[in-house]
Amino acid sequence: MNRRRVLGNTLAVALVAALGAGCAEEQPPGATDLVDPGSPAPRPSPTPSLPAAPLSGKPVAEAVAGRQAVVVPLRVTAGTSPVGLAEADLVYQEFAESESLHLTAVYQSRDAARVGPVAEIRPVDIRTVGVLRPFVGYAGGPTGFLNQFAAAELEGVTPAQRAAAFPSGQASTAALRQAAPKGGAAPTQVLDHAAPGAPLGSQGVSPAGKLTVAAPGHPTQTWAYDAASSSWRGKIGKVTVSVASVVVLTMEYRTLTVRKPSHRSLPGANVYGSGAALVVSGPSSAKARWSKPGQRLVCNITDEGGFQVRPQPGPAWVIYAPKNAKVSVT
Repeated sequence: MNRRRVLGNTLAVALVAALGAGCAEEQPPGATDLVDPGSPAPRPSPTPSLPAAPLSGKPVAEAVAGRQAVVVPLRVTAGTSPVGLAEADLVYQEFAESESLHLTAVYQSRDAARVGPVAEIRPVDIRTVGVLRPFVGYAGGPTGFLNQFAAAELEGVTPAQRAAAFPSGQASTAALRQAAPKGGAAPTQVLDHAAPGAPLGSQGVSPAGKLTVAAPGHPTQTWAYDAASSSWRGKIGKVTVSVASVVVLTMEYRTLTVRKPSHRSLPGANVYGSGAALVVSGPSSAKARWSKPGQRLVCNITDEGGFQVRPQPGPAWVIYAPKNAKVSVT
């Protein structure tokens, strides 16, 4: 055998032996023993993310996300102080007779102890919320409108049918939920909310701080962006409301003739079809188009590129503007 290889092997064995002996020696004063910690302690599980409410896009408890929506129609004039609008996820606005507004307030993620003044059911309510399958609290209505409500297979109650759901003449969303039949389903999502940092649209987006809607025969409605709260604020009757977005859908209005119980005529928005739209959310506005083929279909709102407009999560105010209204944003 090669003498260099034998010598090398001998030195290697001696070195291993020396190291082994060194490990067996006592450590010097002040040294710290290293102890095998074993398996690491389990980390606390992260807080589970909350589901988004289907109408507001805001995180809510799972039980809330899965519950049925409640709808209350209201009629508001310049001298009215409506209550309960702050808790609504969606409010649809129709320009009604005598300079008044007919509002369709939708509650799903939050409840309101009082909502009012409660109004009669109208075709705009039925055609707007039919896709949501809500439970409706309303103040009756003309025979023809009630027939349309029944034909739409919507469920609801009036003060005459369930006085407890309308304390002091105003609706309580919690009481309406108690009056609703069991098994009601959560509503369909109607707006495609933006993720943090996402733009309002893919095209046609501009900075915005003020929105005005001037409909003939009605006071001009003004909405202003409040940067501190990242919300749009407008006056409805005597009350200022704050929402994450305002959606203006331009459409045809028709004259509705009521014969029973008394003869009268009133304007009605034709919410089926398509037309121009304008959306403001955050400090931005986007030109868009809307399309709603029928009662049980969602109203799609797409930007100039053909993609869904994505407003910020939070409550939304949807205005049905007549074709002769002047809509401007600056």
